[in-house]
Amino acid sequence: MFSNRVQAIVLAAGKSTRFNTGRTKLLEKICGQEMILYTTRVLEQLSVPITVVVGYQKDAIQQTISQRHHNTNSIKFVVQEEQCGTGHALMCTKLVWERDHILILNGDVPLVTTDIIHGLFETHTTKNADISFVIAHNADPACGSYGRVVKNDGSIKIVEARDFDGDANEHCCINAGIYLIRKQFLQECIDSVSMHATAKEFFITDLVKIASEKSKTIAMFSAPFDRVRGINTLQELWVAEQIKRAELIKYWMDRGVHFSVAQNVHLDIDVIIGSGTYIGCGAHILTGTAIGKNCKIHEFASLENSRLGDDCEILPHSIVKDSTIGSNSSIGPFAHVKENSLIGQNVTLGNFVEVKKSTIGDGTKAKHLAYLGDARIGANVNIGAGTITCNYSGSGKHQTVIHDNAFIGSNNTLIAPVTIEQNAYTAAGSVISENVPANALAIARARQVNKEGYANQLRDIKTPEAARHANSTLHSFMGALKSKPSETSEPT
Repeated sequence: MFSNRVQAIVLAAGKSTRFNTGRTKLLEKICGQEMILYTTRVLEQLSVPITVVVGYQKDAIQQTISQRHHNTNSIKFVVQEEQCGTGHALMCTKLVWERDHILILNGDVPLVTTDIIHGLFETHTTKNADISFVIAHNADPACGSYGRVVKNDGSIKIVEARDFDGDANEHCCINAGIYLIRKQFLQECIDSVSMHATAKEFFITDLVKIASEKSKTIAMFSAPFDRVRGINTLQELWVAEQIKRAELIKYWMDRGVHFSVAQNVHLDIDVIIGSGTYIGCGAHILTGTAIGKNCKIHEFASLENSRLGDDCEILPHSIVKDSTIGSNSSIGPFAHVKENSLIGQNVTLGNFVEVKKSTIGDGTKAKHLAYLGDARIGANVNIGAGTITCNYSGSGKHQTVIHDNAFIGSNNTLIAPVTIEQNAYTAAGSVISENVPANALAIARARQVNKEGYANQLRDIKTPEAARHANSTLHSFMGALKSKPSETSEPT
């Protein structure tokens, strides 16, 4: 009955001047999701057609909503070219009023629930009201952005915050900005809404006063203040996010997730965390992440849009973004895995290892100080400390391929494109620019020669003449060295 009789209008055209950011507040994120999407997705759950009134930065809002909703056919947009208040925004939607009851709500009430909307509808229909609206008890005079419900000698009106000079304890109910209005009443009375003398705007709240003057039936539905709080400042945005994040953390605690310091974890919506998992202080678990069972996410680790298998360990200060980590793998500390990298099972990526757009097979280890970019690395490969893949030539990216069971020595430079075949070894300190056959040992480094006593000459340099003599001796020595055969043709 609800979905067949109700349509929704979301007011999202304002300039968000109190945010002082120069951007619409409706695209600010709360736990990883844009504010406007909380409102529209609640309405989407109710299966009602939605009209969003846009104005300021309308293209960005429309794009965000269109990209993030499953059923965009149920959403229409109406443009309020000049932002002249909520009443004027509602006037702009006259042509789309089709159903018996029009649900109107602001786009900045991200914590509202379907239960509140259903409760408003039941109250509205039970009392056969012409106009109904949601109220919340809040006597705090510091909440100065909310209109207050004033009852006097049987009349009801909503006094805007800027005009209210009464006692907040006496008039302790605030207007939540969520209305359900009979279409017939709206058609009859919308043109009676006049411009506010001071603000030079039209307000929806005037419809309550008009209904009271015409002895129409008015109904109110009371909801918890935290569920209907509006977001008009960055401080209010912060408060709303704390409330939402506390809900998310409680949800996962009830499902067996252990948070070491829950108040210091950044947790987004649209994440999955397996039971038995530990989340350390300062961790960031961001939208799109799925964590398996019995994992350990240590302090100040960050996971975004990534998948972790069971029994993984992400050590402190590590970043995993847009990537997949197999079961029983260990990442970090201070590791960085990004750009659709695929890490297998039982893999170890240790201190200061960066992996970009690469696949790493099961059992492979890169424990220290490595950069692996645009690489395809097989199973059970050892990557020595200080190894890097030189994937960028200056004009394009190239791939390094390392097959199963290869051993890459420390401080290797692998110049892509290059392939190291199965079971091959590369010597420490090598610059590998050619393919290495299976089972071969590749050595690519200069011969070491010790020049006895030369250090003493360097210490004795006191004059420019002495420096020139030392340099001349060194050049002669290097020239003689060049005439000797390269070590790359000799065994170690």
